[in-house]
Amino acid sequence: MMFRVAQSSDVEWDSALDNTTVWHSGNDRVGTWSPHNYSGWAHLKSLDGWDHLRVTDALGNPITQVLTKQKGPLGIAYCPGGFANNQAVDSNAFTKFLQATLDRRVVYVRVHCLTPTKYGDTGMHSAGWRSVGTRLGARTSLKLRLDTTFEERTEGLSFNWRRNLRRAEKHENNVTVDTAPSAHSIAALHQELEQLKGRHVNTWESSQPHLERLIEGFGSRLVVVRCVSDQGMLRAVRGAIITGGCAYDILAATSAEGRKHYSSHLTLWTLINELAARGVVRYDLGGVDIEQNRGVYDFKHGTGAMEIVYGGEFDSANPAVLRNVLSSLSTRLR
Repeated sequence: MMFRVAQSSDVEWDSALDNTTVWHSGNDRVGTWSPHNYSGWAHLKSLDGWDHLRVTDALGNPITQVLTKQKGPLGIAYCPGGFANNQAVDSNAFTKFLQATLDRRVVYVRVHCLTPTKYGDTGMHSAGWRSVGTRLGARTSLKLRLDTTFEERTEGLSFNWRRNLRRAEKHENNVTVDTAPSAHSIAALHQELEQLKGRHVNTWESSQPHLERLIEGFGSRLVVVRCVSDQGMLRAVRGAIITGGCAYDILAATSAEGRKHYSSHLTLWTLINELAARGVVRYDLGGVDIEQNRGVYDFKHGTGAMEIVYGGEFDSANPAVLRNVLSSLSTRLR
């Protein structure tokens, strides 16, 4: 396969992604492009020092968006959204293409493979990619079907989830689809959540500048639901990005008060039904770690979502002998 660097504008690139055929397996609509391949994500990550380039095949069809960093002779390339239609491109050819494009003596490439393993071998190993030693995120996620009726979605809720939803409806939780999301208020809520978890380093979700980029970059693709008390205090927020017929979880935070009032249940339930009303057929609720964070897993699984395991993360380097060393520095890719 021949690779080219796309010269298209943000609008043209995003439109090309929208028009790419969705990957199917039998009658199952597996997914569309990850939000990480859209221009909005590239501009958000530029705040963390990442440049980007977009790769197409010889005919101009999108293959992936690559985030890049360069230091001296080293070029780092990261493809968090995987390849077009989850295909496995040749590792050696792709790595050398990026090395030439970045004009570096050494290049390290990491790719997040979003092919569900239930469909068999992802093809990454046979294409020359190696599984990483240290992962940046979870391979396991939960997907919820939304091409169902409201009654079917309700019946799919677990007993505890349905009970907590009824509790939420009695606790002065005012939930609306937020047509003008406030980066400031969402950041403040995430900062409170980070403090509740005892974290000393905040994530991008708690950064107002990053959230401003997210809101601006994804526009109407971003659907945010907010929950406030009768006094107008923000209790919970949940957001997802729509690409084609799928939606991907991107924002989730609940205040200490919101936890007491089951606000997260009503907020997520409202978002689920809003996405369904917009024609979304699959909702990826985001990575889960059953062993380290069972509570989050149970909360998402209680919606009726089914567990799905993706191919995960793979990498390559040229010279190949440096792959293990560069892979050990992978946490710097965040």
